[in-house]
Amino acid sequence: MRIDNLKPFCIYSVIGTISILPLLILPAMIGILVDQSALSESFAGWSASMNFFGGALIAILMAFRMHRLDLRKTATVALALAALADVASGLTPQLAPWFLAARFLAGIGAGAAYTAAVASFARFENVDRGYGIFVALQFIVSGIGLYVLPVYSAHLSVSGMFLLIAAMDILALMLARFLPGKAIDSWVGPERRSEFKVLFAAATLFGLLGFGLFEAANTAQFTYVERLGVSLGYSDQQIGTTLLIASLIGIPGAFSIVFLGSRFGRMGPLACGIGVAIAGLVILTSTEQVWLYLLGSSCLGFSWAFCLPYIQGLMAALDPNGSAVAAGSFASTIGGAAGPGLAALLVTDGSYQRVFVAAIALFLVAFTGLYIAGRRAPGSRAERDHGTSAV
Repeated sequence: MRIDNLKPFCIYSVIGTISILPLLILPAMIGILVDQSALSESFAGWSASMNFFGGALIAILMAFRMHRLDLRKTATVALALAALADVASGLTPQLAPWFLAARFLAGIGAGAAYTAAVASFARFENVDRGYGIFVALQFIVSGIGLYVLPVYSAHLSVSGMFLLIAAMDILALMLARFLPGKAIDSWVGPERRSEFKVLFAAATLFGLLGFGLFEAANTAQFTYVERLGVSLGYSDQQIGTTLLIASLIGIPGAFSIVFLGSRFGRMGPLACGIGVAIAGLVILTSTEQVWLYLLGSSCLGFSWAFCLPYIQGLMAALDPNGSAVAAGSFASTIGGAAGPGLAALLVTDGSYQRVFVAAIALFLVAFTGLYIAGRRAPGSRAERDHGTSAV
């Protein structure tokens, strides 16, 4: 099978994956911060939050200027900032205020580069396949990082870890020259719509709602799926093996989009993918056998990776010039951050049933929002049949 635009898709995937490296290796990063320095677990968690908040903030700001931003120059400056901030992070872990400031600046730099990368995909017609490659690479890098970092943590140290991340920032910086320039210079679409018209269109708002709730549902269940195994009396090895398999199965889940593309549309595959997630949650709410725990967790891992490229492709369809994709980065970050907090409110006396039931409800509402957005998206069947406007 021939994949059009394979080279730019691979380059954008590398830049985007490096830009969210702290998220992909988060558990291992927290472990090194706690074990190799005097930082508490709480402070290490706050430093991660500052990093992600910086990324979310810059994403929404870029969304309102996306059509006029030169993505190549933006990513170049942003990755230089991220590299400097990551180096500073390695030098200041004992200086709490400076360390938090460095993580916030690193989040802004990496977040801007990530937003530029995901917006670049949106300018191609076969965007779903591009996002499939992107998500598959994320799962691969996350799996490698979560294995390698703990094994070599004693030799790496906090400074070494951040210097390694800074080196990856520089690699992405060298690739930033392949990103496109301003959307306004090579406009995509039948009419020139401002970012405000795009972002406040009903289709975009429903899409952002669906994207945010989808991420909230996933992070809510992911927060306590390990604790569920403990409460059911499974061994550490059984739980660890289950979570490893559930993570690795996301790779074929994401890569399957490379073969499927959009030949079946987006809503059908999304409905199937979210249905698989709900089936996994139903299994987890009633399981007492380890093989069912493995099956339910694997359903969730596959669904997460399978649905994400289609959702990003939908956001790209709402505005091929990237403003909706940028806003989607903001919505997914906020939703992902809200999920664990919501789950924590629902845990009672070691019972996690309400968490998984709430995740099912979130998935259903998320699909409703995404379905409405898909029906209103430019070029959708509803728009072709009835001549309605996405704006």
